[in-house]
Amino acid sequence: MRSMKALSLSFVAMTLILQGLFITPGHADREAGWVVPPEQNPDFVIYDLPPAQIEKWLSIPYDEMVQRRGKVTLAPPSDTLKALVFLCQWDDHLADTVAHPPEVFDTLLFTEGVVSTGSMREFFLETSYGDLWGEGGVHGWFTQPTYISGAYFTDFFAAADPFIDYSEFDRDGDGYTDAVWIFHAGPGQEETHNTADIWSFAVWGLDYMTDDGVIIDRFACNPEEHADGSIISIRVPAHEAGHVLGLPDLYDYNSKLDTVTYFTPGDANDHPMVDWGLMGYYGYNIMSFGTRTDPSHFCAWSKEQLGFLTSTPLTSSQKNVPLPEVNTNPFVYKVTGAGSGSQEYFLLENRNSASTSIFDHLDSDFSAYWPWFTPGQNQKDSGLLIYHVDDAVSSNSSGSRYKVTIEDAGYDPARPWDGTSEFSDWWYPYEMRISAPFSADDPGQGSFTPNTTPNSDWYGGGSGIWITNISESGENMTFDIGFGNAWPAIVDHAPAALDTQIVSGEVTLFSADVLDEDGDASTYEWYVDGSPVQSGSDSTYSFLASPPGAVVNLLLVATDGSLADSLGWSLMIIDPTGVADAAPAVRAGTIQATPTPFNPSVRIRAAVPSAGHARLTVHDPAGRLVAVLADGHQEAGLLERSWLGKDLTGNDAASGIYFVRLVTRDEAVSKKILLLR
Repeated sequence: MRSMKALSLSFVAMTLILQGLFITPGHADREAGWVVPPEQNPDFVIYDLPPAQIEKWLSIPYDEMVQRRGKVTLAPPSDTLKALVFLCQWDDHLADTVAHPPEVFDTLLFTEGVVSTGSMREFFLETSYGDLWGEGGVHGWFTQPTYISGAYFTDFFAAADPFIDYSEFDRDGDGYTDAVWIFHAGPGQEETHNTADIWSFAVWGLDYMTDDGVIIDRFACNPEEHADGSIISIRVPAHEAGHVLGLPDLYDYNSKLDTVTYFTPGDANDHPMVDWGLMGYYGYNIMSFGTRTDPSHFCAWSKEQLGFLTSTPLTSSQKNVPLPEVNTNPFVYKVTGAGSGSQEYFLLENRNSASTSIFDHLDSDFSAYWPWFTPGQNQKDSGLLIYHVDDAVSSNSSGSRYKVTIEDAGYDPARPWDGTSEFSDWWYPYEMRISAPFSADDPGQGSFTPNTTPNSDWYGGGSGIWITNISESGENMTFDIGFGNAWPAIVDHAPAALDTQIVSGEVTLFSADVLDEDGDASTYEWYVDGSPVQSGSDSTYSFLASPPGAVVNLLLVATDGSLADSLGWSLMIIDPTGVADAAPAVRAGTIQATPTPFNPSVRIRAAVPSAGHARLTVHDPAGRLVAVLADGHQEAGLLERSWLGKDLTGNDAASGIYFVRLVTRDEAVSKKILLLR
């Protein structure tokens, strides 16, 4: 126990503070308890309080606070985060110490395999890929006489000084505690909207000297419980702990924010981070109070800033670039391009909601504010997540450009959400959408190029970056990337089966449809067993099969002059004797359409490999959805439907090429058809 002399010095210093008599000697000769007033301390920074509260409480203009935040440096520990945990209450604002004793917080924060939705230790272990352990000690409940909603808890630090050796929480010996996490009695104002409650926040630059000669410079302030009295989840504490490590907020906290409705009709900005980063609103528990307990991972940018991963540069055009899920693999690509300078780039990661990871599976979907929303339990949309980073920008509240934002696949700013339907393709609450990742799972979201919406431009002009042929979501994804030129892609072919039997002596027409995102003309080169047989602008090749018993490899290479895509068939030549005249059954992985060309209707026959959800749709050449023929559970076997040539509105579709697409849990296949009116 500290001496009573040291304790009395602490209380004398606190009396000076409460009287407004601040003394600011150097660190070496400072008495315990002295702090510099925040408005006089240019290094003092506070996070997460709404701008009006900052200006009222601190008398510091919000713009100045934003500038101060931009100067904060990261302070990640090398391997272990040792946090000093304070439990604080007041005589006139008591905690539920029976339901929430110190042991409950120790379990919530520092155990493994005990908390069903994951502990704080498990969160830091997972999001750091095993690099950062969370350890600490829980102390309290400490009690002070009178509740003050705007406070820095220095009275608690002084009262606890006789019982805590603060130097134990300075592992690197730099004279500062590594981390202080405060849990105060009651819920947080961000959840209750009651101004008498404390809005959760974090502080840097407090500069409070303890009796042990160690300075408490930064701390996180969290509520004890949710509004319903249940123990607080780790989402808010994890977010505030991110600030203690030096990370900034990555949500847009400017004047548009309405902290009651979180909905701004016609707002031109989509939310920078949505559910995709702990330092955005998802981690701060804004979007789904009481419905989500587990935080999202740190985003790719935050993980790299903290040293949890090092991004891999992509600088040359490549096909089938592999990308494992980031949930369990510290793997992210960094893409720069012409005109980006040294501080603007894209980060690419594969977010997989079906991962074996503990965290990062469910979205928040604004369940707290519209009762017709599924309450915070929807599976996150998996896929290729693309971050647009501009390190020249200090924050995400600058208005015209963001420090870190998500390129939101499928979002069209010309069609804002009307606030009436959860499942509208264009629902659009305050700066937020459900979509975000790119993948072949959703029509029109398989490319990120200068021609898509959103496009791959930098804030100041074109990037020349073409990310195309993005695969379906999953544990491992692939994509093509071009710099200054898009890869051509073979999107459909006939015969559909790449292992094909052909009758000896018969002529079979092989063909392919090629999509080139930047509109380059394609040259088609055909090879039989490695030897060139045809080259030019003809995308079809007539193959004469002879003799029976042979196995022939047919290869098509489509090139736009510098980049190419290829496709091969393995052909078994069979004897014509005994070949049935009847049309063969539809093979697994194929679609038949008869007749084509057609007018006004076409019969679709598709093979469903196994029982489960199947979606049969019609799309135009740009990938836009034209018609839905089936969308639900299907037994294994033949799925037959007719398309009457009508679009989603019931109007006649125009003449031209369309694609029928079947997506099941096992595969995705497509078939070209031609409508001639």
